[in-house]
Amino acid sequence: MKAKKILAAVTALSLTTVVFASCGDTADSSSTAAATTTTAATTTTAATTTTAAAESAADSAATDSSADAKTGGDSDYTPVKTFEGYDAFLMFGDSQWLWGNWQGQGEPDATQAFGVDADVTGDGEYTVSITNASISYDDPDEGINPQIALDGDYAVGAEGTVVFCVDIVGLLNGDKLKGTGDPKTDKETPGKYNADDLKVEVKSIKADGKEVAFDGAKIKYGNIEDNNNCYRIEIYNDYGDTAKDSPIDKDGLAFEDSLEVTFSIEGLSE
Repeated sequence: MKAKKILAAVTALSLTTVVFASCGDTADSSSTAAATTTTAATTTTAATTTTAAAESAADSAATDSSADAKTGGDSDYTPVKTFEGYDAFLMFGDSQWLWGNWQGQGEPDATQAFGVDADVTGDGEYTVSITNASISYDDPDEGINPQIALDGDYAVGAEGTVVFCVDIVGLLNGDKLKGTGDPKTDKETPGKYNADDLKVEVKSIKADGKEVAFDGAKIKYGNIEDNNNCYRIEIYNDYGDTAKDSPIDKDGLAFEDSLEVTFSIEGLSE
């Protein structure tokens, strides 16, 4: 277990560079400018992330402390990777790029999927989340999440956020999409819907089961990344419009066990 902690810490740097691709462009900025920004930010942020994770893992190894106050562990989480409808997932990284969850469980060959996703089969309300059990799960196919700092079998609590979004995979038919596969598994294949024809609204945000205050008018919705078919709810993104006027207290956000978002959607024909 100690070796696993150290491995999780020291590999965070390499994966952090990759995950910026998931955050992507906003509708008002070019992919070139975003790439330049994220490259510069990655070096500083990744170094901070790796240092913090390594120190946490080293402290844990030295004290072998328990996490009796937390809930989680492999036995409390079973990933669901098949969906009848559309895979909705909570995309997240805390202020140190830990608690990283960047892909939906239904995406083929996903290696950065550690959430509790929702199967969006029609109009209604859905909840997506990440939990201590899911984020620290040692997946037989994907391995352990390199973007966590472990205390025993549990992830050290999250503080702040740099990316906090919900993506619903396969919905949108953006003009730039040229794929020919199944839109539910191929993000470059056009989906059925225009973003403007769907009504989506965040109903609640909860951290460790407690309501998180947010300004619904500041949340961004729709075809934010026009190079894929995902419908995005942008609650906060360091590289998006919400960085200028955040709907939440992004520095005050903190939790140990779970973060969840409940949203409603209308306009689906299924």
